[in-house]
Amino acid sequence: MNLKTLNARHIWLISLHWCRHTVRSGAGLVYLMIALVFGLSVAHMVIMPVEQLMVMQKQQTGHADPEVIRNTIVAVGQPIAQFVLGLKSMSEAAGQAAAAEQPIMGDSQMAGVTASPTRLDPWTDFLLEDRPALLSAIFLILLFGMPFAISFLAFNQVTGDIQGHGLRYLLLRTERGNIYFGRFLGTAAFSTAVMAVIVATITLYLGLRLRLYPPAELAGWAVHGFFALAILMLPYIAVCSILSASVDSPFLSLVLAKLTIGGVLLLAFLGSLKWDAMKFIKYALPWGWQNHLLHPQPSHWLGAGLACLLYTAVFLMLGYLRFETRDL
Repeated sequence: MNLKTLNARHIWLISLHWCRHTVRSGAGLVYLMIALVFGLSVAHMVIMPVEQLMVMQKQQTGHADPEVIRNTIVAVGQPIAQFVLGLKSMSEAAGQAAAAEQPIMGDSQMAGVTASPTRLDPWTDFLLEDRPALLSAIFLILLFGMPFAISFLAFNQVTGDIQGHGLRYLLLRTERGNIYFGRFLGTAAFSTAVMAVIVATITLYLGLRLRLYPPAELAGWAVHGFFALAILMLPYIAVCSILSASVDSPFLSLVLAKLTIGGVLLLAFLGSLKWDAMKFIKYALPWGWQNHLLHPQPSHWLGAGLACLLYTAVFLMLGYLRFETRDL
């Protein structure tokens, strides 16, 4: 490994070219479609019941009361958020959610009284009461789902050129490290742009269509969620960088990326059913930290962000060591 051969200008030019190439390539378009469909579908599933409740309330009372709607959202969303954050079991969350939904089926004015949530743990209350609850619910689902989608973008950073021996001609003009880090940065830039489009679209819809939350509060939480998603993608892209630099087949790289990202979480879940200590396997990737990117305490979300950057640095260096020494 020789970091002295790295050239910032070469890395910048390669990242720009790779970002433009990603937009035109099949992998980039597939990822763009999957990310947009997943992100907007999640938003639709979360927002649609609220819109139906607003329509029902207008039919019954002639107008929609934002306070009643917000209280109902919090009452129903509280047990679900606690389950996602690992604060409650699935059975406890399902029972509490079913109980919270009962007032919705009755008179809407009564729902405004009975749906008022009880303050429990600070984390859930922060997400659902102190911040726009709908946006918090969407962010929790995106934090879980987007790592599975990122491999469709990042699996072929260098492995396709390794298979076709095309890198040998590029190495006449630059060094391996510049190619490796430049393509990682280009992939990360494209992923960040897609996250920005998804978050901006959802936030504008919530602000212009539903109008349940103050615009400044909605915009501020949207910015926080965007940075959380953007930072979270980096270590998973770096995992794909290792695999892309280690194998000669793009398809094999994609399969290994899927197995690695999903397998760590699945192994931790299944293993913890027999032995509680197996749950710590999820910390091999950011699965154990990523929800803390939405934590109310700055020390938690800053720590989670730094952990993601540390994962990224470690995975990138491991991939660089492999790429620097392998036969191209």
